[in-house]
Amino acid sequence: MRLHRSFLKQVSTRVMPRPNTLPKEQRLKKWKIVRGDEVMVISGKERGKIGTISEVSRKTNGVYVRGLNLAFKNVPKDDETPSGKIQKEMPIHVTNVALIDPSTNRPTKVRLESYQDPTTGKREKRRYSLATGTYIPKKMDLSYQRVWKDSDFDTTPEMVNAVTFETAPGVPPFPEDLMREVKNRYKKHY
Repeated sequence: MRLHRSFLKQVSTRVMPRPNTLPKEQRLKKWKIVRGDEVMVISGKERGKIGTISEVSRKTNGVYVRGLNLAFKNVPKDDETPSGKIQKEMPIHVTNVALIDPSTNRPTKVRLESYQDPTTGKREKRRYSLATGTYIPKKMDLSYQRVWKDSDFDTTPEMVNAVTFETAPGVPPFPEDLMREVKNRYKKHY
């Protein structure tokens, strides 16, 4: 008895390819590496090389390091690619890279600590090197701002700073019946 092709696709991974993402149980919960970080590859064919993270894939636990782990990919031939092959960065598993300690320029493990800014009172998670205890700041990737251009549809600074709503003392900003409904959270509204 032969099985129908639709059933085989559901069962066999040879007929139906596996999804590119990992199950949620296998994905990392806490990421200590972000885009723009300086990292060193600690295992694999690119071992010992230093590069910058260009992309982070949290669904596959992979990172793309600029200029490392290059592979040739076949693409349709056209004017830009007459040979039909391009070099493309391939992902490296996040456990195969280590952050660079800014004080020693050596790879290091990282611990996360909560930090409260004394001036503003805001809490945030900060990264510290386990070897030296140096604070490793997260780099802000502002490369997308190079392509910003002003256009006719942009809001002018004068319009942004203009006051458009004046509050009256003693008068709520919403109608009173709406304010009563919002205040009474146990009342059922049907």
